[in-house]
Amino acid sequence: MKAIPIDTYPQDMANAFINGITFVNEVRVNDARQLAVLMKNACFMEFSSGETLLTAGKAGRRYSFLLKGQLAVYADEDTGGPAINQITPGQSFGGLSIICKTRRTATIAVSSSCKSALILSIDMAGLGELNDYSVYTLQTKLALYRAIVNNTRWQLELYKMDYPTHPLTLRGRSIDIFIGARNTEQELASLDRQAHQLIEMIVEWNQALMAQQVEGEMGGTWL
Repeated sequence: MKAIPIDTYPQDMANAFINGITFVNEVRVNDARQLAVLMKNACFMEFSSGETLLTAGKAGRRYSFLLKGQLAVYADEDTGGPAINQITPGQSFGGLSIICKTRRTATIAVSSSCKSALILSIDMAGLGELNDYSVYTLQTKLALYRAIVNNTRWQLELYKMDYPTHPLTLRGRSIDIFIGARNTEQELASLDRQAHQLIEMIVEWNQALMAQQVEGEMGGTWL
């Protein structure tokens, strides 16, 4: 693993990568000072083929975005068997366990078929408790929680298409939907509840996909 400070990376390429991240752009629009806080705690990270980025069951505080390469996802810490799914450029990972304050739900490594991978990694250590705005403002937290919850919901929709009759697909309809005034603490509290509901489902989906592998069935998209 090689950490690369953003200010030492070729500026045009760094800007192109960062400008392609919706969450970062929303923070930029809301508050340039908050963007500076994020970027102060961010860096590019380069990993080699087969190298592990996250390990299931371990704590972590980095929210990451895959910029180049391909990552393999495993349901537990064993990377010797087949992956349950893949992560491709443009996808984010690691955020849900951060906002839910749980250990990582899966192991992620650079795919063996890929020479290397480049990510933007943001240390979210200053996130604090839900209504702590000493480092990140309400608007920044809302942008973060929306990005993570919406991305996970999108992943669940892909699972719905792949496994329309699976019990977990049917249970997905019970996840909360916020109805109320946006940009409020009430919205943030609702997003927090949704995140906790979603992470429970992710753990179960990971277990279900691993069981299907044992039975010789593959498919689906990564949660």
